[in-house]
Amino acid sequence: MTDQHSQANDPLPPPLPFRGEGVERSETGEGSSISDPASRPPTRRDALRRALLAAPALLIAPALLAACAGAPTRTARHDPFDHPAPTVKPYKPKWHPLPESSLADLPRSVIPRQTWAKGDPVPRLMNRMLPIKRITLHHDGMTTFTSTNYSAAKSRVERIRTSHRSQNWGDVGYHFLIDPAGRVWQGRPLSWQGAHVRAQNEGNIGICVMGNYMNQRPTQAQLRQIENFTATLMRMYRIPLREIHTHLELAQTACPGKHLQPRLVSMRNASGTLARVG
Repeated sequence: MTDQHSQANDPLPPPLPFRGEGVERSETGEGSSISDPASRPPTRRDALRRALLAAPALLIAPALLAACAGAPTRTARHDPFDHPAPTVKPYKPKWHPLPESSLADLPRSVIPRQTWAKGDPVPRLMNRMLPIKRITLHHDGMTTFTSTNYSAAKSRVERIRTSHRSQNWGDVGYHFLIDPAGRVWQGRPLSWQGAHVRAQNEGNIGICVMGNYMNQRPTQAQLRQIENFTATLMRMYRIPLREIHTHLELAQTACPGKHLQPRLVSMRNASGTLARVG
C-alpha cells in the first residue's frame, strides 16, 4: 500500500487551535482539550488583536453610508480622442443680393437667374453697385440668334455668362437680357456693379438684347419689351431720359449694331415711349 493510499485512509488529526484567539491547550494529562476563553480574563494581546480586526470595518462604514446618502460618484476620465462626428451644413449660396436687387421690386415677367445660371457670382471680382443713375443698351454681338424657344434662350444666357467668366469677370456683365420672344432674363444682380461699359459701370444698369444686330433685325416682341422694361426701370430709379444710352454713345464700338441702334434712338424722340416717361 502506497503512502498516498495510506494517507487517504488514515484518520485526520484534530485541527490545532489558533494561538492568541483566547484558546489554549490544556495540560491535564492524556489527550488535549480546548479551554473556554470566557473562563479567563483577556490579555493585552487579545485586546490589541480585536482592535486591529475591527479597524477596517470602521473605515468602510462611513463610505457605505455616504454612498447610500447620494454622495457623488467618480466620473469617467475624458478621452481626448472621443469627439462627436462633425455635422454637415447644407449648401448655401456665397452671394447675398442687397434688397434693391430683389425680384419683388421688378416685374413678375423677369426670369430669375436661379432658373438658368449654372454658377454663382464671384463677389471678390466685382464691386458693389453705386446709386443707380443710368441705363445702357447693348446687343450680345455673338452669332445670329432668332429662336423664340425658352430652352434655346436659356442656353444662350448661360453661354454669355460662361464667356464673361472666362475673362475673369465676376459674373455675366449685363443686369438684364431680352430674348427674341421678348422675355426678360435676370443677369448680374443689381447689388453688383455691371461689366458692360469700360470705366463707366458705376450706377449703370446694363440691358442686353440677345443676338447680333449687325447681321439681324430685332423682333417686334423685343422692341416692345425694350420700351416697356426700360420705362419701368426709369420710373423705379428716377432715371432721366438724358441718361438712357446705347453702348456706342459711350465708347468706341459698333454695339448695339446697325439694325438696332436707330430703333433705340427713335424711342428717345419726342414722340417715343421713353420720352413720355423721362
